[in-house]
Amino acid sequence: MAEEIIRFRSIGEEESIAESHIREQLRNIARKLEEEVRELLFVVRDLDEGKVVAVEKRYGRVRNMKDSIETDSVSLMEYLIKTSPALTLKDVYANIVQDVVRVAEHTEAAAYRSLLLSRGEFERMPDNIYVVLDETLRKILNMVGIVGSMVEKLGSQERLLREYYIELLKLENSVDEFYREAGIQVIKYYSNRDIGALILVKELFDKLEDAADMLKRVGTYIRYASISR
Repeated sequence: MAEEIIRFRSIGEEESIAESHIREQLRNIARKLEEEVRELLFVVRDLDEGKVVAVEKRYGRVRNMKDSIETDSVSLMEYLIKTSPALTLKDVYANIVQDVVRVAEHTEAAAYRSLLLSRGEFERMPDNIYVVLDETLRKILNMVGIVGSMVEKLGSQERLLREYYIELLKLENSVDEFYREAGIQVIKYYSNRDIGALILVKELFDKLEDAADMLKRVGTYIRYASISR
């Protein structure tokens, strides 16, 4: 009986140590993702101002940030595999890591569309579309910040974590509204002007809307991990 108690405590302690390490790595990845999305915000600003060289430089930074997040995520997934016997929520954490990587990839893809728009013979994006794009990005940046805060509070302040999750859902709904509005405006403005620009701008918004969906899913996984403890 005593040996069973000692073994139970040992497994529990091992899981606690593993989860602490996982949460710390997730916080680091979330911070890098926040930097990547913020850099994309500057990419779009430079695109609007016609600063081609600045867009190219910033795109390079976005791509490097994405690569760094992918590298960190591979290491974290390897750690999850090695510690899986002692980790009851390993599948949940794996899903979080995979979706965060997808957000980073979609952010880089959005920056690449901006790069193509800056290099081509495209006219400046009209103010009404740029405003929606800028607001969409700011909402997504807030979502990334909230996801980082949720990871920070995982396992401790359940009530605050729930409030973060509700705010995350509201932001995602706002992004959906912007996406629908942008779709109408983009088609209306570009359909008789420039099909190439229409495709690139539409894809840019598509990538951002998909990223917001993934961030909501990450928040849902974190919420699940919290209430499952």
